Amino acid sequence: MRPFPLISLASTAAALPSARDIGSGILDQAYSLLEPLLDSIDTTSLYGIIGPFAPITSEILQTYISPLNEQLLRNSYVTRKGSNFYLGGERYTTSGANVYWLGLDENVIPAEGEPFYEPFNASYPTRGRIVEVMNTLATMGAHTIRSQTLGVSVGNPLSLQPELGVFNDEAFETMDWAIFQARQHGLRIFPPLVDNYDYYHGGKFSFLRFRGIDIDATGEQPLPAAVQKFYTDRTIINHFKTYIKHLLTHVNPYTGLSYAEDPTIFAYTTGNELSGPLFGDQDVPVEWTDEICKYVKELGPHKLCIDGTYGVNETHLNIASVDAFDNHYYPLNLTKLRSDIERVGSANKVYIAGEYDWTGNIPSAPSLQSFFDVIEERQSMPEPVIAGDLFWSLFMHDVPDCNAFVNHSDGFTLQYGNPLNTAQNDTQISTIRQHFFRMQGLSVSEYLPAVPCPGKFADYTYSSGVQDFNGDVH
Repeated sequence: MRPFPLISLASTAAALPSARDIGSGILDQAYSLLEPLLDSIDTTSLYGIIGPFAPITSEILQTYISPLNEQLLRNSYVTRKGSNFYLGGERYTTSGANVYWLGLDENVIPAEGEPFYEPFNASYPTRGRIVEVMNTLATMGAHTIRSQTLGVSVGNPLSLQPELGVFNDEAFETMDWAIFQARQHGLRIFPPLVDNYDYYHGGKFSFLRFRGIDIDATGEQPLPAAVQKFYTDRTIINHFKTYIKHLLTHVNPYTGLSYAEDPTIFAYTTGNELSGPLFGDQDVPVEWTDEICKYVKELGPHKLCIDGTYGVNETHLNIASVDAFDNHYYPLNLTKLRSDIERVGSANKVYIAGEYDWTGNIPSAPSLQSFFDVIEERQSMPEPVIAGDLFWSLFMHDVPDCNAFVNHSDGFTLQYGNPLNTAQNDTQISTIRQHFFRMQGLSVSEYLPAVPCPGKFADYTYSSGVQDFNGDVH
């Protein structure tokens, strides 16, 4: 059989309608880049290498085009118009999970010889753990990940910025892999840039210490007034912005894109549960929030910015640089959820339920389904305002050990597929999965499909060469 000319394949592909309207002529741009490459291929020589070609039918051709469309969509930016997010011309929902440990973990003692900072129990998660959790999220129907340690990483030897003026770029290796795997699984990420608390991965108290202000974050409330210097001291603000610049301008070797450029990170949150001297007081200056959001958008013009105050801060509703707000629900509270949606909607911004207790362990709290009902009912409105919700928090196996699940001590650990789950656990997990698919306009049964543990086969390292699953470069 005469070989099918590859340039004809490209031309035919270019004439086909895309799976969805990607926008901005991106398909035309992709094909214009492909055509010269394909035109330079000696199809006669290729025929000699590969052998005879089967007929290229329209059905076969679509198997080439559909993945290309999907990859182009994954390389497109999420945008905001009023109180909606959009992707590829369609409204984008943000339901998913908090997976806070993707850049740096505190729950696993690593294998001997691997990086470990014992005072904080800090270590880098294995690549296999990251692959498995991405597979799990895709199986659950998730769209989005919120992950503190893909944005917050200061104050200990394994963090991105161990001390003032010192950067540990080896910390990027795990972050790069997590962001790349999210892209490969069709997921989007929005990381907080700083934490309100003094946890193992650092936060605002780390930046205060860099300035010589050592405050005990666990002390009696209200905390000393000096805690506000994180938001008001020009030197500290500049140190924080230097950290943000180092983070966002880093180029991921798996994609060739900086974090500022990569659409996988569709937004940054100014912080996690930010407040002032008193927990939940929302004492976060307008000027600081506006400056940080503007700076994120200066570095990444397509990035969206989410207000990181704990709760909907009404003084921030009119900040033009803020695209979205979120709040957290411990326990579930339908009245607060509806009120949050209405307040954010009044400012024509987007709302996200950024964390919630999924367990159902508080009998007096509303049911998980009733919480989802409020969110799903909004999706039929022209302006839903609420884009989605993210449960706290997802853990899977201690890969490469596929016999042990990782545990966290806060009582909200969700372990999909753990045979030791109670019937209530699995019912709640099934409720979440069905909700995530309904947010996409799809319906699934109560059944929880298995997610295979990748074991040692996913735990290989990056190289410019081609690798097999055992890590050998060819």
